[in-house]
Amino acid sequence: MNPEGQNSGSRFKIHLFGRIALVAGIFSAVLCILLIVNYVQLERTDPLNSPALETLIVRLGEDPEDTELREQIRALDLLARRAYFSRLWQIRTAGLMLIGSVVILILSLKVLRSGRQKLPDEKMKLTVWQSASLSRIGVIAAGVMLVAGGLVTGFLSHSALSEEYELAAPREAGGAGTTGSAERGEQVAGSPDSEAASAENPAAEQPEIKENYLDREELRSNWPGFRGAGGVGIAYVEDAPTRWDGTTGEGILWKTAIPKPGFNSPIVWGDRLFLSGADEQGQEVYCLEGSSGAILWQRAVDDVPGSPSEPPEVSPDTGYAAPTMSTDGSGVFAIFATGDVAGFDPGGNRLWARNLGVPENHYGHSSSLLTYRGLLIVQYDHEGGARLLALDTKTGATVWETERQVMTSWSSPILVYTGMRPEIIINANPFVGSYDPDTGRELWQVECMYGEVGPSPAYSDGGVYAANQFAQLVAIDTGTREILWEVYDDLPDASSPLAVEGCVYVPTGYGYLSCLDAAGGDIYWTHEYGGSSYSSPVFAAGRIYWMDKSGVMHIFQAGTEFIPVADPPLGEASWAVPAFVDGRIYIRGEQHLYCIGE
Repeated sequence: MNPEGQNSGSRFKIHLFGRIALVAGIFSAVLCILLIVNYVQLERTDPLNSPALETLIVRLGEDPEDTELREQIRALDLLARRAYFSRLWQIRTAGLMLIGSVVILILSLKVLRSGRQKLPDEKMKLTVWQSASLSRIGVIAAGVMLVAGGLVTGFLSHSALSEEYELAAPREAGGAGTTGSAERGEQVAGSPDSEAASAENPAAEQPEIKENYLDREELRSNWPGFRGAGGVGIAYVEDAPTRWDGTTGEGILWKTAIPKPGFNSPIVWGDRLFLSGADEQGQEVYCLEGSSGAILWQRAVDDVPGSPSEPPEVSPDTGYAAPTMSTDGSGVFAIFATGDVAGFDPGGNRLWARNLGVPENHYGHSSSLLTYRGLLIVQYDHEGGARLLALDTKTGATVWETERQVMTSWSSPILVYTGMRPEIIINANPFVGSYDPDTGRELWQVECMYGEVGPSPAYSDGGVYAANQFAQLVAIDTGTREILWEVYDDLPDASSPLAVEGCVYVPTGYGYLSCLDAAGGDIYWTHEYGGSSYSSPVFAAGRIYWMDKSGVMHIFQAGTEFIPVADPPLGEASWAVPAFVDGRIYIRGEQHLYCIGE
């Protein structure tokens, strides 16, 4: 071989990788400087606790009836959340880019060093920069220190910002009766152990067929929890009112003032309605008579072991009683922002109360409860340790507890029957997950979500539909666990989608509602109502009912064509989901509970 040709090729390689190292070095230095500047800015400012927002909150405390000021707070808070999430994304991206550029720089320097050793000294002609980059240890050391400084400050910035976003650390199961899935030795779907078991026994993936718990008539004829039986927004009624006016009293059978505020929705069992209220002074549960609206009993949830001496900080639009209660007919159950959860019998006698640990998030806890075969299902996704729990409805003891590697979320679980078994399905960042309600074992997960997740999932005919603003709407087949389609426009921030009769109805916080094909994701229609909403749509008697924040109920025919029916006003603001039972609608307003019917 020609030695001169070999040397020429080596010099070309040195020249090429010298240029690559130069570009990677400059790029790394720029990213380091940006991360350091970001850290300094983060130390000076906090997007979630701006002085302007705190000033408005103080003013609202002086005048709680100022609805315009309340809307300003919500708008400013939304902007702060967007800035918060954007900054976190920038830090993560910059950190990954920095790591990549450093790897390229190191590899390029190694190639340069190797090429230099292969060239005879008398024939090696390097540029000034190449010689310096290879021989001046001090320059390289200084660069390494700068990169290390950038990585450290980037990590500190990310840690400071991700108090509400970082993956929840594993948490040791606690409480009487705790039998976490790891302690039971159960296999999690998707883990190496479960895959090995499936390979050895193909029938291992076929679940035992279980009866449909949600087929029970007592569940369908009542309204046992958030968004009805199973939490999917389906009312099993033959007819429902479409005309009323809370201001004039038309169509209003009764309205009752609720002593303490709360953003939770009413639940119904027989002729009894239940809801909760709370403020900084205390927490209460209420039972009302369905026929008259009279408060039958009112119970304080106090003297709870482990309850914090001071209530946690919450945002004005979450409050201390955002989660909707749940009932199975033999007991009623409530949870609050303090982490206190309590059970009562239908007569108002307290069965038990315990504290699950103060949930660590910056808005307040809002995930609603579910009941299933003597179990109270609690979704507890927060920075202090995300987990799903099942409590004994008679004693409050933990029956099972499953740790979840997700970020803080405000959505609620749904309970569905997929044709073979019941499943608890939860929407959170970064995945939509399914769990066995009897054991807590994870059945499957699909990584498809990000951001601050507030909307609960929807379900219909084997399809799960999960969405979040600034993320996407995804359709997941529960059989194959594959994503069928995705949509990226007009997504909800707090309201939950509704899937029924081949359509998916997707509400937004700013008054748009879209109807999509459940099979393919094509948009049938989009309608703008104008008013913002935190409520979720409900299907009842062939119609869709969707409440906006002003208290106007938007009613239209379910189907692929938009056909409006009516827009009756409640007469006061509302954030709740209506309850439909036996030809009546129960709606919680800002101050009253309303009964609508004939």
